Amino acid sequence: MKAFKLTSIAAALLVCGSAHAQKTFAQVEAESKAELQAAVEELNQLRTRIADEKIPISRTLTQLETEVQAVRAEYDEKVAVVENKDVSLQALRESVKANSDQNVYLKNTMGAYVRQFSTRIHAAELQEYKEMADTAEQLLENESASDSEKFEAQLAVVRASLSRIKNIMGGTTITGDALGKDGVKVTGTFVLAGPFAYFGDGGENVGFAQGDLTNIGFPLVENRGVPDEILDVIADLTMDGQGEQPVDPTEGDAIKLIRVNESLIEHIQKGGVTMIPLLGMAFFALLITIMKLFEIRSVKSPKPGTLQRILDSLNAGNKQQALEAANSVDGPFGDLLVAGVEHSEQEKELLEEVLYERLLAAQPKLERFIAFIALTAAAAPLLGLLGTVTGMIETFKAITVFGTGDPATLSDGISVALITTEYGLIVAIPCLLSQALLTRIAKGKLGEMEQAAVAFVNGLRK
Repeated sequence: MKAFKLTSIAAALLVCGSAHAQKTFAQVEAESKAELQAAVEELNQLRTRIADEKIPISRTLTQLETEVQAVRAEYDEKVAVVENKDVSLQALRESVKANSDQNVYLKNTMGAYVRQFSTRIHAAELQEYKEMADTAEQLLENESASDSEKFEAQLAVVRASLSRIKNIMGGTTITGDALGKDGVKVTGTFVLAGPFAYFGDGGENVGFAQGDLTNIGFPLVENRGVPDEILDVIADLTMDGQGEQPVDPTEGDAIKLIRVNESLIEHIQKGGVTMIPLLGMAFFALLITIMKLFEIRSVKSPKPGTLQRILDSLNAGNKQQALEAANSVDGPFGDLLVAGVEHSEQEKELLEEVLYERLLAAQPKLERFIAFIALTAAAAPLLGLLGTVTGMIETFKAITVFGTGDPATLSDGISVALITTEYGLIVAIPCLLSQALLTRIAKGKLGEMEQAAVAFVNGLRK
């Protein structure tokens, strides 16, 4: 509007300029002032009107801005609610997953506990808890059973386990079956206190109740090596349910050692059929060793001076006296000297051949049967190895049928198989030493005979 007024003034000035000739300057100035005053008034009126219109517009703008802020706040609130809902949903999902993982962990842990429960308790207690444990294990394998049913069965096993621990800590009695004397099943009373278990049937089946060592579900009553006074205490304890409690600090290990102790005959019998030829050869080797030792020791060397007396008689021409002196010597030495006297008139080379022949004739007699001892020393380890291989084959057959679930049975089979190897070495080593000893003694006798023959030949005067 102001620009329009200025334009009008400029136009008026132009008009005045064009009409300068008709109007005076004062008139133009007056007219311009008037028009300027009118424009100023019009401008003031316009400003007043703008000021009057600006207040409601500002109010409207303020109201609209307030409404926008409210709408924006509402929007932000709804966005926050949506985001919170997403966060809560994610947290809820994570919580559900964590609880599900925890339930799976608890289910697996309790399932493992239920499966091991039967193997961790004493065989006497198994008769009381077996049905409950088997039910829980069957439910674990039953896919149609619900988780709540499985959980209740597992909890029942846990409650029974806690109750069992409480009872054992204070001592408890259980009526059940056990394997007594001669492996006969008997019924009696078990007393369980901590890690110790005792059994008594009011008769001769009294002792420590060992675990299920026979894999038939019953504990074994062990009383071998237990003093009678201890058995009397156990009998009173199982009969009355109270009294003194004999304690085995080894927790059954001492009894196990007593149980594995066996006599020599029992140990040999475990070796099987292979032990028969092995011990037979050992027996004959022992007899031969004793016989040969006496036989070789019985070969007496000539007394000092006998050989010289024979040589003196021969050199003096008295052959009959020399022959009588040679016949006074027994054994191979006597045969050697007699042959030397009888052929003393022969050539030296022929005499040496005759004496050497007597040496060769004496050697088999001195060394006979020693080869059997050497054969026994070589064959005994092989027989032992044969028995071991045969026993191992039987052990692996048992593993094929029954598996390796019982390490005690497996180790027992291996130990039995190694008995033949043990006795093979026990037989072979003494036989090897005796063969070497007898051979050495026999060669010593042959050496003495050879020395006597050389002295006889060298002592003749020809």
